[in-house]
Amino acid sequence: MKALKNKTIILRIITSLILIIIIFSYKFAVNDPNKVNLLNRFALRSPEYPLGTDSLGRCIYSRLLYGGFTSVGIAVIGGVFVLIIGIFIGLFLAKIEGRSSILAESFLNAVTAIPPIAYLIIFISAWGNSIFTMMIAIMITLFLRLIKLVKSITEVELKKAYIICAITSGAGNSRILFFHVLPNILEPCIRFVCLSSVDMILAISAFSFIGLNMGDDVIDWGRMVSDAQNVILSNPMETIYPILLIIVSALMLNILGRTFKAGDSNA
Repeated sequence: MKALKNKTIILRIITSLILIIIIFSYKFAVNDPNKVNLLNRFALRSPEYPLGTDSLGRCIYSRLLYGGFTSVGIAVIGGVFVLIIGIFIGLFLAKIEGRSSILAESFLNAVTAIPPIAYLIIFISAWGNSIFTMMIAIMITLFLRLIKLVKSITEVELKKAYIICAITSGAGNSRILFFHVLPNILEPCIRFVCLSSVDMILAISAFSFIGLNMGDDVIDWGRMVSDAQNVILSNPMETIYPILLIIVSALMLNILGRTFKAGDSNA
């Protein structure tokens, strides 16, 4: 068991490092990813262009690195923000009783039924294409779903024997929620956010692929796939590179979520 636990920890460290490298690798870009040079279209690999150039003469290698910062960075940063805020709001709503609880649950059920693309279309109409718009649209559905999850599992925890004992001992609401309940719900919440971040990466790539991108100067892997679809037969690697990175990033987050252990339960 100890050996298995050590392997799991090592696996989590490796996957976390890979994700960090993907997010911050743009600092090692060798060229301006948006620089167009039509005289250098479809250039072969070279020290100046490690993976060649695309149909507009832009460095594919540099664009992949910047695309990782956008695609994975939004998912990871958004996931951390959603985790922190969503847990606190979910814990608070779980303590509400009566009509307010029914209204809160009904509201969450209604807004989580709306697909992410609907939020994206609304926000693009209001604020235009940008990283901020994409992040808000993707995060809001994840945020509401996490609140709903936290509220549900907290209500289950509050009915358990160890909580009744804590109340009998005179523990206040804050101590019960943050010292007794929170450690027991943290694991499923982090797993949920990690696995939902995979959905965020796929959603960002899919939205960019169909034209709902984050602006002309913003690079992400979905946009790279979209730009390369007209040359997929003549230059297939231009399409394959970003698709492979989408798969690798999704796999790393999936592994991180499924191997996460918050520790022993306080129950």
